[in-house]
Amino acid sequence: MKKFGLPILTGLVILLLIFLHQLSILQEKPDEEWSRTIDLDVAAEDSEMFVEHEEEESTLYFSGDPVRKIVVNEQLETSSENLEYAIPEGYSFYVDDKQAIYKKKDEIIYARNGEEQSILNKIEGINASNDGVIAWSRHTVYTISPEGTIDSETELPQYIKGGTFAENGQLFLYVQSEDTNQFLTLDPGKEPVIIHETPLSSGELYSNLQMIQVDETVTFTYTVSATRQGTRVINTYFGESIGGEEATVNLLKITNVETGDSFPRPNYFSLTKVDGKPHLLFSAEGEISPKRSVISIYEASRQDGEWLASRRSTSEELSIRPVSITDQSLVWMDQEDNGLVLHGASTDSTVIESSIETSKDDLKFALYYTFTAIVGMFAMLAFSFGFLILPAVALMYLYFANTTAVEQDKSWVEWTIVLLCVGSQMIFLPSILDGPFQNLAPTYLTFEGAPYVWPVIIFLVSFIISRIGQDQEWTILQRTSYQLGLNLGILIFLLGPYIL
Repeated sequence: MKKFGLPILTGLVILLLIFLHQLSILQEKPDEEWSRTIDLDVAAEDSEMFVEHEEEESTLYFSGDPVRKIVVNEQLETSSENLEYAIPEGYSFYVDDKQAIYKKKDEIIYARNGEEQSILNKIEGINASNDGVIAWSRHTVYTISPEGTIDSETELPQYIKGGTFAENGQLFLYVQSEDTNQFLTLDPGKEPVIIHETPLSSGELYSNLQMIQVDETVTFTYTVSATRQGTRVINTYFGESIGGEEATVNLLKITNVETGDSFPRPNYFSLTKVDGKPHLLFSAEGEISPKRSVISIYEASRQDGEWLASRRSTSEELSIRPVSITDQSLVWMDQEDNGLVLHGASTDSTVIESSIETSKDDLKFALYYTFTAIVGMFAMLAFSFGFLILPAVALMYLYFANTTAVEQDKSWVEWTIVLLCVGSQMIFLPSILDGPFQNLAPTYLTFEGAPYVWPVIIFLVSFIISRIGQDQEWTILQRTSYQLGLNLGILIFLLGPYIL
């Protein structure tokens, strides 16, 4: 019984080590000061939301029938209620406890006390903020107060494609003339001021216009997407205009502080202010562990003229639409099997402590990734045949040159064959364990000299187990085969999961 029980027990111990390593990876925080992802258990049909910011909490309104109101504080505690409004999905909207402004087909609707009133028609776009709503048709832009009154109506010769409110009531618009894309500021009743122009090019789509105002500086971002030679190209630009002067605009390059690489396709930008300086929240593909890469949420700030970003989410799912709750917390939507679900992260100490507690999902994913590690074991199994070449040659030589030693079960025969296997491991493991293994394996397998130390440790363990588990009636070849099998089995289980 011992000859099978001890190897099985050893294999289970190593699998437990693999499981604990996977669990530790899952429980790593994205940043020392931030919590892991918290599931807020709030589902939504559409990622479009209206956000009302306050000092220590924010209120999120989700479109649909009915509109859902979710209050989230810095500790990511939520309260929710359904409002009496039914707002179509897919458009920006304004809503509070008393009234709502939204787009239905080509009309702007003002709703209050369960009654709807059309206040504008033939409208192409709408964008809402806490200060009210701007709406536009081809050449006319309107500003609408939260009470549904049309405060201004401005005609422009250009084709209006998008816009947003500035904090001081100024408008920031993206328009197209006959041959250029233009970005301009507009004080209702005054002439527009063009602060940036780009050539109009067929097939280019401008989207995701974001703007904040810091003192006299208008800071904005926009995304340009186009298909070139069959490849979809998406670029985001960052611009700043001081006092209405022509903006300085550059391609937005953001460096991932974890890897030192630039993000290839950042998306879902949210431009915010933190301590009076521009910050960016966005989605981008990045590694959440050495083996797994997903679309995660990142936060970027500008340091010495360079944009540096750190990961804020640890979700295994696709994460989009980040929203700042306070300077110390944020939320976003995760695309799960049952739809969009609200998640968040915070620097609050109680949230950090609760986030590192082991959850059912942690155990489930750790178990899943433990069993997927078996693929790497097969790769190590292939390498292990190479470790048997020298022992096999030695055994063949002994059979022909010194048959008596084999037949008389001389102990040095076993030692020669086993030590040749260990020597082969010391020769070839340094090259096998280079590269991906150094990033995938736990630190107890990657210290300096590990490819030489571990063959010795494995030899000692397999030797002890073989002496305890073997039958006294076994021949020298049976004992040798048993010890080699233990040796290679431990090697495959211990190092194999991190080869691929």
